[in-house]
Amino acid sequence: MQEVLCPPPSRKRDDDQVVQVFLHAYQQGRFTHTLNWLPQEQRNVEVIATADDGTRLAIEHTRLFAFDGHQQQEKILRPLAECLEAVHLPSVTDRYFMVIVSPKFMGKELQRHLSLVKKALTAWAEDSLPRVPNRDHVCSFIIPVALPKGKTLAIKLDVRVMTNVSIGRSISVHGYLPQSQRLVSVVRQALENKLPKLAQANADQRILLIESPTHTESESEIVKVICDVAFDFPLLSKIDDVAFAKTFWFHAHRTAIYFRVWNRPSETWAAFLKAVIR
Repeated sequence: MQEVLCPPPSRKRDDDQVVQVFLHAYQQGRFTHTLNWLPQEQRNVEVIATADDGTRLAIEHTRLFAFDGHQQQEKILRPLAECLEAVHLPSVTDRYFMVIVSPKFMGKELQRHLSLVKKALTAWAEDSLPRVPNRDHVCSFIIPVALPKGKTLAIKLDVRVMTNVSIGRSISVHGYLPQSQRLVSVVRQALENKLPKLAQANADQRILLIESPTHTESESEIVKVICDVAFDFPLLSKIDDVAFAKTFWFHAHRTAIYFRVWNRPSETWAAFLKAVIR
Protein backbone atom coordinates (compact mmCIF):
# COMPACT_ATOMS: atom_id res chain seq x y z
CA MET A 1 0.00 0.00 0.00
CA GLN A 2 1.27 3.44 -0.94
CA GLU A 3 0.66 6.24 1.55
CA VAL A 4 0.27 9.78 0.20
CA LEU A 5 -0.06 12.98 2.22
CA CYS A 6 -2.88 15.19 0.93
CA PRO A 7 -4.04 18.65 2.02
CA PRO A 8 -7.57 19.03 3.43
CA PRO A 9 -10.04 19.51 0.55
CA SER A 10 -11.20 23.07 -0.04
CA ARG A 11 -14.38 22.29 -1.97
CA LYS A 12 -17.69 22.59 -0.09
CA ARG A 13 -19.61 19.86 -1.92
CA ASP A 14 -19.06 16.38 -0.43
CA ASP A 15 -18.60 14.67 -3.80
CA ASP A 16 -16.06 17.29 -4.88
CA GLN A 17 -14.06 16.77 -1.69
CA VAL A 18 -13.61 13.07 -2.42
CA VAL A 19 -12.61 13.85 -6.02
CA GLN A 20 -10.19 16.54 -4.83
CA VAL A 21 -8.41 14.17 -2.45
CA PHE A 22 -8.24 11.53 -5.19
CA LEU A 23 -6.57 13.98 -7.57
CA HIS A 24 -3.85 14.67 -5.01
CA ALA A 25 -3.25 10.95 -4.45
CA TYR A 26 -3.51 9.76 -8.08
CA GLN A 27 -0.25 9.60 -10.07
CA GLN A 28 1.61 11.76 -7.54
CA GLY A 29 -0.81 14.64 -8.00
CA ARG A 30 -0.14 14.94 -11.71
CA PHE A 31 -3.60 16.34 -12.43
CA THR A 32 -3.85 18.97 -9.69
CA HIS A 33 -2.42 21.91 -11.61
CA THR A 34 -5.47 23.15 -13.53
CA LEU A 35 -8.92 22.15 -12.28
CA ASN A 36 -12.13 23.08 -14.08
CA TRP A 37 -14.99 22.25 -11.69
CA LEU A 38 -18.14 22.07 -13.78
CA PRO A 39 -21.65 23.17 -12.68
CA GLN A 40 -23.64 20.20 -11.44
CA GLU A 41 -27.06 21.66 -12.17
CA GLN A 42 -26.19 20.76 -15.76
CA ARG A 43 -25.25 17.32 -17.10
CA ASN A 44 -21.50 17.52 -16.45
CA VAL A 45 -18.77 15.42 -14.94
CA GLU A 46 -17.38 16.72 -11.65
CA VAL A 47 -14.10 18.08 -12.98
CA ILE A 48 -11.76 18.32 -15.95
CA ALA A 49 -8.22 18.23 -14.55
CA THR A 50 -5.28 19.17 -16.77
CA ALA A 51 -1.70 18.05 -16.25
CA ASP A 52 1.35 20.20 -17.03
CA ASP A 53 1.77 18.42 -20.37
CA GLY A 54 -1.78 19.34 -21.40
CA THR A 55 -3.35 15.90 -20.83
CA ARG A 56 -6.96 16.33 -19.72
CA LEU A 57 -8.58 13.96 -17.22
CA ALA A 58 -12.35 13.80 -16.66
CA ILE A 59 -13.68 12.39 -13.39
CA GLU A 60 -17.28 11.48 -12.69
CA HIS A 61 -18.23 10.54 -9.13
CA THR A 62 -20.96 8.18 -7.99
CA ARG A 63 -21.82 6.77 -4.60
CA LEU A 64 -23.11 3.31 -3.75
CA PHE A 65 -25.28 3.48 -0.66
CA ALA A 66 -25.73 0.72 1.85
CA PHE A 67 -29.48 0.29 1.72
CA ASP A 68 -32.64 0.59 -0.31
CA GLY A 69 -34.20 3.77 1.03
CA HIS A 70 -30.77 4.68 2.33
CA GLN A 71 -31.66 8.21 3.37
CA GLN A 72 -34.33 7.09 5.85
CA GLN A 73 -32.22 4.19 7.08
CA GLU A 74 -29.19 6.40 7.62
CA LYS A 75 -31.37 8.90 9.49
CA ILE A 76 -32.36 6.09 11.85
CA LEU A 77 -28.77 4.88 12.20
CA ARG A 78 -27.18 8.29 12.84
CA PRO A 79 -28.07 8.76 16.55
CA LEU A 80 -27.01 5.19 17.33
CA ALA A 81 -23.75 5.65 15.43
CA GLU A 82 -23.04 8.83 17.36
CA CYS A 83 -23.78 7.03 20.63
CA LEU A 84 -21.47 4.09 19.87
CA GLU A 85 -18.67 6.22 18.45
CA ALA A 86 -18.66 8.25 21.67
CA VAL A 87 -17.95 5.15 23.79
CA HIS A 88 -14.50 5.37 25.37
CA LEU A 89 -12.53 2.14 25.73
CA PRO A 90 -9.51 3.11 27.84
CA SER A 91 -8.21 -0.46 28.06
CA VAL A 92 -8.05 -0.88 24.28
CA THR A 93 -5.09 0.72 22.51
CA ASP A 94 -4.25 -1.84 19.82
CA ARG A 95 -7.57 -2.38 18.06
CA TYR A 96 -10.09 -0.47 15.98
CA PHE A 97 -13.69 -1.68 15.80
CA MET A 98 -15.99 -1.26 12.80
CA VAL A 99 -19.59 -1.92 13.83
CA ILE A 100 -21.50 -2.92 10.69
CA VAL A 101 -25.28 -3.16 10.43
CA SER A 102 -27.53 -4.67 7.78
CA PRO A 103 -30.59 -3.10 6.12
CA LYS A 104 -33.63 -2.77 8.39
CA PHE A 105 -31.45 -3.52 11.39
CA MET A 106 -33.97 -2.00 13.80
CA GLY A 107 -37.73 -2.32 13.73
CA LYS A 108 -40.29 0.38 14.45
CA GLU A 109 -40.83 -0.66 18.05
CA LEU A 110 -37.15 -0.25 18.88
CA GLN A 111 -37.16 3.08 17.06
CA ARG A 112 -39.77 4.28 19.57
CA HIS A 113 -37.38 3.47 22.43
CA LEU A 114 -34.11 4.98 21.24
CA SER A 115 -32.93 5.87 24.74
CA LEU A 116 -33.18 2.22 25.79
CA VAL A 117 -31.44 1.09 22.58
CA LYS A 118 -28.58 3.54 23.19
CA LYS A 119 -28.24 2.34 26.78
CA ALA A 120 -28.09 -1.32 25.68
CA LEU A 121 -25.59 -0.64 22.91
CA THR A 122 -23.33 1.40 25.18
CA ALA A 123 -23.29 -1.33 27.83
CA TRP A 124 -22.61 -3.97 25.18
CA ALA A 125 -19.73 -1.99 23.66
CA GLU A 126 -18.07 -1.28 27.00
CA ASP A 127 -18.36 -4.91 28.11
CA SER A 128 -17.89 -6.93 24.92
CA LEU A 129 -15.53 -5.05 22.61
CA PRO A 130 -12.48 -5.06 24.91
CA ARG A 131 -12.78 -8.86 25.07
CA VAL A 132 -12.75 -9.36 21.29
CA PRO A 133 -9.47 -11.11 20.29
CA ASN A 134 -6.65 -8.98 18.94
CA ARG A 135 -6.67 -10.15 15.33
CA ASP A 136 -8.30 -9.05 12.07
CA HIS A 137 -11.62 -10.85 11.76
CA VAL A 138 -15.39 -10.34 11.85
CA CYS A 139 -17.62 -11.27 14.80
CA SER A 140 -21.41 -11.32 14.92
CA PHE A 141 -23.36 -10.17 17.96
CA ILE A 142 -27.00 -10.15 19.04
CA ILE A 143 -27.70 -7.41 21.57
CA PRO A 144 -30.90 -7.74 23.63
CA VAL A 145 -32.80 -4.55 24.40
CA ALA A 146 -35.14 -4.65 27.40
CA LEU A 147 -38.35 -2.75 26.70
CA PRO A 148 -41.22 -1.76 29.01
CA LYS A 149 -43.68 -4.42 30.24
CA GLY A 150 -41.01 -7.11 30.27
CA LYS A 151 -40.58 -7.33 26.50
CA THR A 152 -37.15 -7.89 24.96
CA LEU A 153 -36.12 -7.35 21.34
CA ALA A 154 -32.69 -7.66 19.79
CA ILE A 155 -30.34 -5.93 17.36
CA LYS A 156 -27.96 -7.99 15.26
CA LEU A 157 -24.69 -6.48 14.07
CA ASP A 158 -21.21 -7.47 12.97
CA VAL A 159 -17.89 -6.17 14.23
CA ARG A 160 -14.73 -6.11 12.20
CA VAL A 161 -11.57 -5.84 14.25
CA MET A 162 -8.57 -4.08 12.75
CA THR A 163 -5.08 -3.67 14.13
CA ASN A 164 -2.21 -1.26 13.51
CA VAL A 165 -4.62 1.59 12.81
CA SER A 166 -3.96 5.11 14.08
CA ILE A 167 -7.43 6.60 14.71
CA GLY A 168 -8.59 8.97 17.45
CA ARG A 169 -11.73 6.91 18.16
CA SER A 170 -11.96 3.21 18.93
CA ILE A 171 -15.32 2.60 17.20
CA SER A 172 -17.00 3.59 13.95
CA VAL A 173 -20.38 2.49 12.62
CA HIS A 174 -21.19 1.59 9.02
CA GLY A 175 -23.69 -0.28 6.86
CA TYR A 176 -23.10 -3.14 4.47
CA LEU A 177 -23.14 -2.54 0.74
CA PRO A 178 -25.95 -4.29 -1.12
CA GLN A 179 -25.37 -7.85 -2.21
CA SER A 180 -26.43 -10.21 -4.99
CA GLN A 181 -29.09 -8.87 -7.38
CA ARG A 182 -29.42 -5.69 -5.36
CA LEU A 183 -25.76 -4.92 -6.09
CA VAL A 184 -26.24 -5.67 -9.78
CA SER A 185 -29.16 -3.25 -10.05
CA VAL A 186 -27.28 -0.52 -8.17
CA VAL A 187 -24.21 -0.84 -10.42
CA ARG A 188 -26.34 -0.88 -13.56
CA GLN A 189 -28.14 2.26 -12.44
CA ALA A 190 -24.82 3.99 -11.74
CA LEU A 191 -23.52 3.09 -15.20
CA GLU A 192 -26.74 4.27 -16.87
CA ASN A 193 -26.58 7.61 -15.07
CA LYS A 194 -22.86 8.32 -15.24
CA LEU A 195 -21.38 6.82 -18.40
CA PRO A 196 -23.05 9.13 -20.97
CA LYS A 197 -21.73 12.38 -19.52
CA LEU A 198 -18.33 10.85 -18.77
CA ALA A 199 -18.02 9.52 -22.33
CA GLN A 200 -18.99 12.92 -23.74
CA ALA A 201 -16.51 14.87 -21.60
CA ASN A 202 -13.85 16.83 -23.46
CA ALA A 203 -10.88 14.88 -22.12
CA ASP A 204 -8.04 12.55 -23.05
CA GLN A 205 -8.57 10.19 -20.11
CA ARG A 206 -11.72 9.32 -18.17
CA ILE A 207 -12.20 7.87 -14.69
CA LEU A 208 -15.41 6.70 -13.03
CA LEU A 209 -14.87 7.20 -9.28
CA ILE A 210 -17.12 4.95 -7.18
CA GLU A 211 -17.40 5.93 -3.54
CA SER A 212 -18.28 3.41 -0.85
CA PRO A 213 -19.18 5.38 2.27
CA THR A 214 -19.49 2.13 4.24
CA HIS A 215 -16.83 -0.37 5.16
CA THR A 216 -16.63 -2.90 2.36
CA GLU A 217 -14.20 -5.06 0.48
CA SER A 218 -16.62 -5.33 -2.43
CA GLU A 219 -14.71 -3.48 -5.14
CA SER A 220 -13.81 -6.80 -6.78
CA GLU A 221 -17.50 -7.76 -6.70
CA ILE A 222 -18.43 -4.43 -8.28
CA VAL A 223 -15.85 -4.93 -11.03
CA LYS A 224 -17.23 -8.42 -11.66
CA VAL A 225 -20.70 -6.90 -12.13
CA ILE A 226 -19.27 -4.27 -14.49
CA CYS A 227 -17.62 -6.98 -16.57
CA ASP A 228 -20.79 -9.09 -16.58
CA VAL A 229 -22.97 -6.23 -17.84
CA ALA A 230 -20.38 -4.66 -20.17
CA PHE A 231 -22.19 -5.89 -23.30
CA ASP A 232 -25.16 -3.70 -22.36
CA PHE A 233 -22.97 -0.62 -21.86
CA PRO A 234 -20.85 0.05 -24.97
CA LEU A 235 -19.82 3.43 -23.52
CA LEU A 236 -17.60 1.54 -21.09
CA SER A 237 -15.10 1.40 -23.96
CA LYS A 238 -14.61 5.15 -23.46
CA ILE A 239 -13.56 4.73 -19.83
CA ASP A 240 -9.92 4.24 -18.90
CA ASP A 241 -10.14 3.50 -15.18
CA VAL A 242 -12.66 2.72 -12.49
CA ALA A 243 -11.46 4.05 -9.15
CA PHE A 244 -12.87 3.07 -5.77
CA ALA A 245 -12.89 5.34 -2.75
CA LYS A 246 -13.46 3.93 0.73
CA THR A 247 -14.56 6.97 2.68
CA PHE A 248 -15.72 5.53 6.01
CA TRP A 249 -12.80 7.15 7.88
CA PHE A 250 -13.02 10.38 5.91
CA HIS A 251 -16.67 11.06 6.73
CA ALA A 252 -16.28 9.95 10.34
CA HIS A 253 -12.87 11.37 11.24
CA ARG A 254 -11.58 13.44 8.28
CA THR A 255 -8.29 11.55 8.43
CA ALA A 256 -7.93 9.31 5.38
CA ILE A 257 -9.45 7.88 2.21
CA TYR A 258 -8.42 4.55 0.74
CA PHE A 259 -8.36 4.37 -3.07
CA ARG A 260 -7.92 1.51 -5.49
CA VAL A 261 -7.88 1.83 -9.28
CA TRP A 262 -8.91 -0.82 -11.80
CA ASN A 263 -7.70 -0.29 -15.36
CA ARG A 264 -10.53 -1.28 -17.69
CA PRO A 265 -8.56 -2.04 -20.91
CA SER A 266 -6.00 -4.29 -19.19
CA GLU A 267 -8.37 -5.49 -16.43
CA THR A 268 -5.60 -5.03 -13.85
CA TRP A 269 -5.50 -3.49 -10.38
CA ALA A 270 -3.11 -0.84 -9.15
CA ALA A 271 -1.83 -0.91 -5.58
CA PHE A 272 -3.94 0.54 -2.79
CA LEU A 273 -3.49 4.24 -2.12
CA LYS A 274 -3.95 5.59 1.37
CA ALA A 275 -4.55 9.33 1.16
CA VAL A 276 -3.70 10.73 4.58
CA ILE A 277 -5.30 14.15 5.02
CA ARG A 278 -3.18 16.69 6.93
